[in-house]
Amino acid sequence: MSLSKISAKEANTSPKTSHDIGDSNVIKESDSNSNTDTENVDASEEIFEFQEPIDNEIPTIAVRMLNFFRELAIFLSRNDNTGSSNQEVSKPPAAYPFFPRDSIITDWYRGQISKAIEQARSSDIAFVMFYAPWDAESQAARKEFEATASYMQEYVTFAAVNCWQPNSECRNQYSKVYRWPILIAYPSHGRGVQYNGPISTPHLIKFLQKVCRPLLRYNEEGLTESEDAYVVASLNASPGSRDFAVLYTTALKYLEKDPLQCVTFYVNPEPVSEPSLQLHLWNETLIYPLEEKEWRPDEILQWIFQNVHQVTSWVAPSWTKSYVLSRSLQPGPTLILFTPKNPLQTHMDYYNMLQEIGYEYYNCDDDVLVNLHMLNMKLKRSRNILEHKSLMQRCRFKQQPSKTIVSHLNPKTWANTSSCDRNENLKGCSLLEKEVNYFCSNLKGSECVEFSPVILDDVEKPCERIPGEFYKTSMLSGENDFRSAEQLLKHLDSERCRHFMSAQKYHPAIFEDPFVGEKNKNINVTGLACNTNSSLTLVAMDSLLYYDFAERLGIDLAEKPDKSSVVIVDEASNYVMKTPINGMNLRQFIQNFTNEQLPRSLESYALVKDKKTAVVVFYYSKQCAFCSGISYVLLTVARKFSSLENIKFFRIDGDMNNLPWEYTMERFPTILFLPAYEKAESRVFPSELPITVPNLISFIVTNLEPSFKLHAMWSLCNQTKFEDDKLDCLSLLQSKIPTVIEAVLREWRMSNGRERQALLYKLRQLKQLHLLITHNPQKHWSIQSYFKKLNSNLSYSRDYRQSDRL
Repeated sequence: MSLSKISAKEANTSPKTSHDIGDSNVIKESDSNSNTDTENVDASEEIFEFQEPIDNEIPTIAVRMLNFFRELAIFLSRNDNTGSSNQEVSKPPAAYPFFPRDSIITDWYRGQISKAIEQARSSDIAFVMFYAPWDAESQAARKEFEATASYMQEYVTFAAVNCWQPNSECRNQYSKVYRWPILIAYPSHGRGVQYNGPISTPHLIKFLQKVCRPLLRYNEEGLTESEDAYVVASLNASPGSRDFAVLYTTALKYLEKDPLQCVTFYVNPEPVSEPSLQLHLWNETLIYPLEEKEWRPDEILQWIFQNVHQVTSWVAPSWTKSYVLSRSLQPGPTLILFTPKNPLQTHMDYYNMLQEIGYEYYNCDDDVLVNLHMLNMKLKRSRNILEHKSLMQRCRFKQQPSKTIVSHLNPKTWANTSSCDRNENLKGCSLLEKEVNYFCSNLKGSECVEFSPVILDDVEKPCERIPGEFYKTSMLSGENDFRSAEQLLKHLDSERCRHFMSAQKYHPAIFEDPFVGEKNKNINVTGLACNTNSSLTLVAMDSLLYYDFAERLGIDLAEKPDKSSVVIVDEASNYVMKTPINGMNLRQFIQNFTNEQLPRSLESYALVKDKKTAVVVFYYSKQCAFCSGISYVLLTVARKFSSLENIKFFRIDGDMNNLPWEYTMERFPTILFLPAYEKAESRVFPSELPITVPNLISFIVTNLEPSFKLHAMWSLCNQTKFEDDKLDCLSLLQSKIPTVIEAVLREWRMSNGRERQALLYKLRQLKQLHLLITHNPQKHWSIQSYFKKLNSNLSYSRDYRQSDRL
């Protein structure tokens, strides 16, 4: 029992008996909690044992003092000798499940990390989430992790470990973890692969699919991915091959280093004496120098990262102060395409369009290889549209099968397929074409042991029996064999549709509309990057995750078609593309920028475009030392008004932004207030007043519209720490409400039509607010809801007034 609790408890009570006020009961409770015997209590506890006086007249203050000294002595005796075996430590809180008990995720909520790793290693692939139950990011990731497990449970084992629980196995081994959650995929062999990308279900699914298939088979007819940077390795892929193991480990490590997965790994299995690796880029092909470097994962990865360069790339600002974004934006101007990046789709047409234009823009020497890349990209985009339409028609009303199979085959993979056709006793042991593996076993007591990789296309008849002879196969007749070729095909088709519909649910696919901007077909940007000293860097950002970056550039993606927009960010200003997004308009946009014909998009317009919001703008300069000194004032005031949706705070570097004359300031620092609905009635913070928190709050509240002013005062009253000051603040607020009611009544008497009805509604809200604040100021939720109604009604009444006048 602490001193504060004792004082609060005894503030209004008289002295009690020694049994009541003595702390023997408290000591027993503490001892029971710490699993110690009450007989081992330190002798110092008996020194200050309070005995009730005979006359029962000791003042209450004396009782408090004795109990305080008694508790102090107990505390010192327990903490003075740190090495004492009798030192008492409070028990940690009991562990509790983080995931529901019926979840498909095994939750080791007591921190049993060894059991979790053992379970992970016994599975082909396991995905483990190390979490802290109190952590907000862990709590947010819980839902995404469960959804991922529901989708991938047939392929991956999911587990979670509470690595925060005190004295647990996981906490003892990993006590210096500063960020939660940590997600690691564990293959059955080798090291784990940590996931470092966005914690959302589609991105987690994509990552696990890559872990399941880090390598793709190289097909000379065309790649399976629309990548302008990929690796092709030719090596011996026979079982037990060390060269293949090194490449496999390299591909897994790359997933950990690059969450965006910009480079795809392909393998070309050949009976070669030593491996070879090629890095294919948009304008060149590099060969891994085996004579200089060893065939090791770390050296291969280092070589790839040193040499990879792309015309376009996705950027994903991380929590490490946007280092990735700053590296992409410097030096020189950068064109940013904000568009949804759906990780469940193998193609993003807007991004492929940017790639195609990038090839043209950087093709300075009319390179043949670059021209081939451009042609290949055009063909891929056409095929993607046809494939999307076909899947949409086939999967829209397709029902999922009720049963699942044990063995799963991934699309476009190769597997061991028997050379059954070499046996002369077979009449027609055919191969299933396209994505299905079919093999015949135990032919005349022996198996087909020679294997060759194949790509299958259609379903033909299974191995037929010659009359009079019977040959065993791997399949059973009938529909109950879920490993039969027909069932595998059905399952594969079902998986494709499930994946496709999940992708559509996350965000529908977007394709360029080629019919918009037909008149600009003659626009050519080939080689423009070589004609200027400040060539554009072309990047794309996921508008579903990083929309706030677009907002800072004055772009509201919610109002844009397909949540997509294009902006060029330069050192001095930004240029937002106003026309619809398609290839011709984007080429025109780039050409106009190169010719310096684009109008600048002034950020100040974005600040004032919302007429319903009052705006406070702080103008500063990096050369102004006093500006840095008073920045905390603006941040403090902004925090106090953070609960109000109708007041926004901004900062503008006056040296780096070209502003229209009405928003240009002659001195720094300057604070400008733009009221709601009347932006032309802007006001500047008086230069003769010192910029302090009280002065700035008074300046803002004074210039607010009356209804907003009441809401702001209510918010400030709730943040007052001392009760007397809070009562004074509420009294002032109560006196202001009748004044506002009187002003609204005058407007109501002079109004008509819909404005009159809106003002009447406003009067009712003001009346309810006055009653609540006067009699029940503790009902914060009710008062807040009435303020929201009042503020929303303000915009309606103004709109009605304007429409009635028209």
